[in-house]
Amino acid sequence: MKILLTADLHFHRPWFDWLRSEAPFFDLICIAGDFFDMEHPAGLLPQMIFLYDWIADLARQKTPVALCTGNHDLAPGSILVRPDVPILSKDLSVIVHYAKAARWIHALKVDHQFAVDGDQKIVRTKLGESLTVVCCPYRADGRVDQWKPSPGKSIVLHHEPPANSQLAIPKTGNPELSLILEKLHPTWCVSGHVHFSPGEQNQFFERIGSTICFNCRQNPPGDLLPPRPNTIVLDSSAGTAAWRRWFSTTSYDETIARLD
Repeated sequence: MKILLTADLHFHRPWFDWLRSEAPFFDLICIAGDFFDMEHPAGLLPQMIFLYDWIADLARQKTPVALCTGNHDLAPGSILVRPDVPILSKDLSVIVHYAKAARWIHALKVDHQFAVDGDQKIVRTKLGESLTVVCCPYRADGRVDQWKPSPGKSIVLHHEPPANSQLAIPKTGNPELSLILEKLHPTWCVSGHVHFSPGEQNQFFERIGSTICFNCRQNPPGDLLPPRPNTIVLDSSAGTAAWRRWFSTTSYDETIARLD
């Protein structure tokens, strides 16, 4: 199984476009939170409409997608739309979908291929491989929603990396996630939140008990960003994880780690 891992897109549209074009080459795409740019001049509603349309296009690729929320995704008090930004009539049906959803991200479950906050589901490839996907919502109180242990391989999405790990440096990470990983020991866990930090080790994978945890160390938001997001390609058959990190608008390096 070939899985693409990333996070912290912060409404950089070229990165969304690239992910859509890459989808057919993977068995699963995992995005661990922070889809939105909280400082976007148009507010959040236009971003939500774009994200819904992007998901609808992605669904046509027939690649399963797992999503979880991050701390930048509709925080309390967020401005949905600015007074001078009109809502087009063609977008009203999309707004209705969001209005009907228990949480905004649930509106993105346009078909059975998508897993979002609160979901625990089995993904199967065309070759018959299976994987349990768990999507944990971001919670401002630091709590982590537990999931049911499942047989076979599993991957957990949680925006904050586990505490007391290199993946969280220079921040602190989530203490409860570390405890739950040691208790339930899923095969893999993918997070984001902690961006690439110059001068730090910027480790992209680490074992917590028997769980292999990942953080793609996304480049932080800025005026000049590379054409593609930082990503990790997890190849379960080969037992490898390849971290591709862009360090300029034209150049990247790739680190391949063996996981066995």
